[in-house]
Amino acid sequence: MAQSDGSQRKTWMALLVLTLLSLVVVFIVVWNFPSASNQGYAPEQPIPFSHKLHAGTYNIDCRYCHVAVEKSSHATIPSMNVCMNCHIAVKTDSPHIQKLTELYGKNQPIEWVRIHRLPDHAKFRHNRHVAAGVSCQTCHGPIQEMDRVYQAKALNMGWCLECHRGQTTPLEIRKWKYPDQSGSAATGTAAVDPHGPVAPFNCTTCHY
Repeated sequence: MAQSDGSQRKTWMALLVLTLLSLVVVFIVVWNFPSASNQGYAPEQPIPFSHKLHAGTYNIDCRYCHVAVEKSSHATIPSMNVCMNCHIAVKTDSPHIQKLTELYGKNQPIEWVRIHRLPDHAKFRHNRHVAAGVSCQTCHGPIQEMDRVYQAKALNMGWCLECHRGQTTPLEIRKWKYPDQSGSAATGTAAVDPHGPVAPFNCTTCHY
């Protein structure tokens, strides 16, 4: 009987150790890959494009290159003729611009590496967010400071819901949604409900 109790105790101890090890492994995976997010992903592109130079130093409006961002669900990759509007004359001695010009002359696209990617069952409409006053930086981080673009935010479901529920919504959006008592969303300084929901968060809002 005592032998049986000892064997049982060893079995329970082995199960406990195995459970603890499993929890440690799960914790490490979740810590390094939070919610399957690609946050921090910064691939090398076939032609280096510095947003720090174009959007930062030269203050080029994002909409000059991403022409559909106000009208379409997608921001769209700029067509090569947009690049050539400037680079037909600007920095033509650069090997990168020479490569761009060569591809343009051959009518061949640049095979950019996609950085921001959502699951196929999720939908995100750029035009609706831009119309609501959401800045590019809200989702893309300090894009105007990036020499190489990286995914600055988690872009997972929890991150989106926190904003829609009003928990992490930028102040300018809360003012637009909840203007002060003067009734002016544009000049409001104190939101009526700074933590209230600012957008729908039912499943069909973001999922097909």
